[in-house]
Amino acid sequence: MMPCLIGTPADAAQEKLAALGYTVTRVVYESRRGVPEADSTRVIRIRQFGNNHIELMVSHFKTQV
Repeated sequence: MMPCLIGTPADAAQEKLAALGYTVTRVVYESRRGVPEADSTRVIRIRQFGNNHIELMVSHFKTQV
């Protein structure tokens, strides 16, 4: 069963899924205005294709204020 990784840092999510045997593709969503001073890239959507291919949609966030 695929774990819920929404909100997880992209690198950590990709490593965890790869360790579980999934092939992972990363798609980056970027807003038109951008995210000035973004300091984190996090998972915003997960799609599964077949039994072992996962697509992570990630986006940039500013998490430090």
